[in-house]
Amino acid sequence: MVYVFFYFRRLKINNILIQFECDDFVIVNKPHGVLSHPTNTSKELTVSDFLKDRFQISGVGDVGREGIVHRLDRVTTGLMVCPIKEESFDLFKSMFHDRNIKKHYKALVEGSLHSKTGEIELPLKRSSKNRKKREVNKDGKKAITKYTTLLQKNSLSLIDIELITGRNHQIRSHFEYLGNPVINDVLYGAKKNNFLESDVICLQSYRLKFSFKEENYDFYIEEPEYFTSIINM
Repeated sequence: MVYVFFYFRRLKINNILIQFECDDFVIVNKPHGVLSHPTNTSKELTVSDFLKDRFQISGVGDVGREGIVHRLDRVTTGLMVCPIKEESFDLFKSMFHDRNIKKHYKALVEGSLHSKTGEIELPLKRSSKNRKKREVNKDGKKAITKYTTLLQKNSLSLIDIELITGRNHQIRSHFEYLGNPVINDVLYGAKKNNFLESDVICLQSYRLKFSFKEENYDFYIEEPEYFTSIINM
């Protein structure tokens, strides 16, 4: 059994941080402002481009999304597991589908939640008013988010989130619905925070926990510095 904990940066290339590397997969720390994979409207460097350049993984995963078995939004930072072999990609894809990978996030949200802990089970679908968003809708797909409040101050709360399902914009849309949008997430109803750039919200994928080929892995990182700065403002 192997338990792997990371508090430090191992390697930095083009602002994408490699936290762990083995023959089957790598764990990267994606900075905010970086896309997980290319889109039709952007030609900028992405996590997928970085993986193809560094590990020569052509053919691992979908064309244009090589090495990407799950994604983080441009404005979200934190840990991603990226397979670098075709066999590993298939295994991780199955593990995500079967919810065998525990995904934990930290977020700073506006205001205080009605309860310190809770489970949000609200279906999501693409918004009819804004195609860039997701919204709670009875005709949407099942989405489950668990949370625990770690700290509450006058105008914000620091929360720990376990993502049970992995719908697009799930955390952002769920907490907007509760009236506690992620700080600086103006797309989802938050006020603009003048301390933060437009390509960052206070949402971090800080922990990934899973078993792979009979070994147990547990990766986590510390909160970004801007979390602490905003809490202390």
